Amino acid sequence: MDNTNANASCAPAQENVYETITNDVKNISRRDFLKTSLLATGAVALSGCNKEVAQNDELEIIPKQTATYEFSTPLPFNYKTIDDIIALNSTLKKSQVTTFYNNAPNQDFNNWISIDRAKNDFIKTYDDFAQFVKYAIGNGFKFSYLMNSPKPFSEKDFLTFKDEFLYLLDYLYKIGVRDIKVANTQVASAINQFAPNTFNLSASTAFEYHNVSQYHNLFLGYPNFNLIDVSNDENQNFKFLKSLRKAFPDKKLELMVNEFCIKGCPARISHISEDDYFQFECTKMKLEKGILYYFFKTGAIYPWNLEYYSSIGINNFKFISSNGSINNLRSNFHDITSLQTYLTCVENGTNGFLTSDFINKMFDKLNQTQVPSNSSKLSDLQQYLPDIRHFVAHGHECTVKCGVECNYCELCAKRTENFLLG
Repeated sequence: MDNTNANASCAPAQENVYETITNDVKNISRRDFLKTSLLATGAVALSGCNKEVAQNDELEIIPKQTATYEFSTPLPFNYKTIDDIIALNSTLKKSQVTTFYNNAPNQDFNNWISIDRAKNDFIKTYDDFAQFVKYAIGNGFKFSYLMNSPKPFSEKDFLTFKDEFLYLLDYLYKIGVRDIKVANTQVASAINQFAPNTFNLSASTAFEYHNVSQYHNLFLGYPNFNLIDVSNDENQNFKFLKSLRKAFPDKKLELMVNEFCIKGCPARISHISEDDYFQFECTKMKLEKGILYYFFKTGAIYPWNLEYYSSIGINNFKFISSNGSINNLRSNFHDITSLQTYLTCVENGTNGFLTSDFINKMFDKLNQTQVPSNSSKLSDLQQYLPDIRHFVAHGHECTVKCGVECNYCELCAKRTENFLLG
């Protein structure tokens, strides 16, 4: 479709790649797109003119930061990395790391209520674990203990770890922990039964809730939930996010910004297992569709798009530890390169970043599979990446139209690859 007239006032260097890609999505008519797209004045996401992106009367989002962005990240089990994060915070104004999360690794009952992410032979007792929790709390951070395994258990199962579970609840309270993240209503019930009016609960992404009614019903039974970690699949479903914000104004909504699992993963629950036993093989999609297509299907939230979420009242974001190395997973988290790269980009914009360098650092080399090397500026790459305005308008349709009536992300991946390969 010819966009010459629409872009007549644009300089050649500001060609609207977003419109070009959108018009290449053959099964989305121009008329329907113009009815549901959004004119985002003041947007920082892309360069170029966007005259044909019409106002969406039903869902209007004017990107604007409304509060300091609060990030949570794994608790490192070493003082130096905690100090590195403290030093990073001192350089930031737009965002702050405010919360750490983790669980004591290598405990016998973890496969029932918690999930280990790698091993840490240094943490042999709860006291070994507690010293880092106390150090973090003493330096002004909040801490949330993870009991976020979605695995159901029987009464017989519970009796095998009940004593240690009760000991842990008492221990957490004594060391100053008041927040626990869960992904199983049985765990929430056990906490509230044995430690009533003691802990705030937060809903893990591992609940995999995808409609407002699930949260309504959850909170009726457990009113001490104060935070929702929204499923990664819903990161770009702005209608859903706005409904959650309206339905639960007293609860914080937190979104993962760098989860490497794709939207629509058929093995989301089994991926949470303790090891790689009979794991679903994700590399098949990477090989068939290409690493960039996989990257664009993760639901990642780019630093320059946080204003869109802030505008609807979401200012809490979760950063996961590296997926690229078993030595930098949550139980061994010690390298803040990815975190620092992301928050520096939030603070200062895309200037100073190279294209492939930024993407590889953000996802720690995409599980050791690098994006094609390219020495151009990240600001030049932005116009080829999936545009958040597309998801403001259509994100709620991804579950029914992706790969059927819409191939937007795949077309973005192809154009981005062409750009990176020069």
